[in-house]
Order: sequence, then C-alpha cells, then structure tokens
Amino acid sequence: MSQQSPQLSSASTISRYFHRLAPLGLSKHAQLRQSIIHALEDGELQFEDKLPPERELGDMLSISLGTAQKALSGLAAEGYVVRKQGIGTFVGQARSAIQKAWHYRFTDPHTGQHLPVFAHFLRRGIVGTGPWVDHLGPDPAGYIRIDRLISIDERFNCYSELYLPASPFQPMLDIPEERLEDINLKEILDAECGYPTTEAKGAARVVQLDARLGAIMKLPEGSWALRINILGKARRQAISYQKMFVPPTDCELDMDFIGSS
Repeated sequence: MSQQSPQLSSASTISRYFHRLAPLGLSKHAQLRQSIIHALEDGELQFEDKLPPERELGDMLSISLGTAQKALSGLAAEGYVVRKQGIGTFVGQARSAIQKAWHYRFTDPHTGQHLPVFAHFLRRGIVGTGPWVDHLGPDPAGYIRIDRLISIDERFNCYSELYLPASPFQPMLDIPEERLEDINLKEILDAECGYPTTEAKGAARVVQLDARLGAIMKLPEGSWALRINILGKARRQAISYQKMFVPPTDCELDMDFIGSS
C-alpha cells in the first residue's frame, strides 16, 4: 500500500483541523492559523514538514489566496513556519507564549479562554525626565526605556513602553535582546535585579494615535486606542512605569493586574 507524500499528509491534516474549527465562527484567516498551530501542538505536524503552496491551500479550503497568505505570513513572523525562497514553506519551531501575562489577558469572545500573548522587542535606551519621574522619583542615572510590540494571538497588536529607574536596574541594559522576547519582563526584574513586582495599579483613557504609534501597531494615524498607565511596585516601592496602548477589539481585557494568568 502506497504512503502519502509528506506534503499531501500535511494538506490532509490542515484540512481536517480547519473543518473541525469551523463551528467556532472564526474568520477564515484565524481558522487557518489556528488549524496549523493546533496540528503542531498535537504533534500531527512535525518540525520541517513541508506545507502545501498558498494557492493550493486556498483551493483546498475554499478560501482566497490573500487569506492563505495572511495566515502564513503571521505564522512565519511567530516562527511557526519558515519560508525558504524557491523551495517552499516548512513547519518551524514555534515561539512560546508569555506565561503569566499580567496586563495583556484578553478573552476570546467565542471560547472564553485567555488568548496567547507574544512580545517582540523593539528598542531600549536611557531617557531623561518625563511623566515617569513623578511616579518613580528622581534618579541621577536617568531611566531605562524598553519598547515592545505585543501580539495578541496575531489578531491585533498592543504597544508597550516600560520605564525603570536606571540606578537599580543597570543589568537590564546588558541582557541580550533575545531574552526580552516573549517573556514577562517582571520575571527578569525579579531574577536579575532582585525586585519582584508585588503590586500594580493602572489608570486608563482613550487617546488618538500619532503617526509613529499607528505605524508600529499597524493602524491608521488618528486611530483611537486605550492608553493605560501602569505603576508597578516592589514591597510598596515604585519600580516601574508602563504606558500600554490597546486598539479597539471585541476581546475583553482582564484588568485586575494581579498576574494570575
């Protein structure tokens, strides 16, 4: 009895998961994305398995080429798949979602489950005075600023600016950038600097995004977003000030800030 080729096998696997997810009412893009992720997590797609070409996927699942391209582009950005020019698309080694994502616990309106959160490091450096000084107090060494793009299940992007007093948090300038990807930074503040975040509180208001933030979050300039200013403390001492921007979404945000995700 002849065996299916790896590519035909991956096609049938994706198709099976795709139709299994249909009752959830997801967009076709999200449905295809979740099909591949679930098949990978269940072990039915393996590292370096070759996937069908985008056009074949579209024809097989009765979705547009653009939808297939959008789903695979997002998966490639997260490392779930790897595109090799002129060769094809292969299953990659998936990124790990942030564990205990204190401030980014969004609930899927269809499943009621918290969505996976991924963080992409953008930049860091030393800055001077700003609103954070009123919350963190003066520091002659300045303040460390860490910018990250936060992907919520590849459905939408949030943006984070984290400010730390530089004197007690100098190790944060030397940590390799890759360690600032896909991790709750509070874990590093505790492990590397000895400051566990024991309390956090926030205040929110609706703002319009300027051109820079709109481009980062992939939204038009002037789009409305929720800005949440969050003060983190370690044993009643203020240690971090974060500006968090959330775009309009039908996913509910859990705002208790306890960190029990």
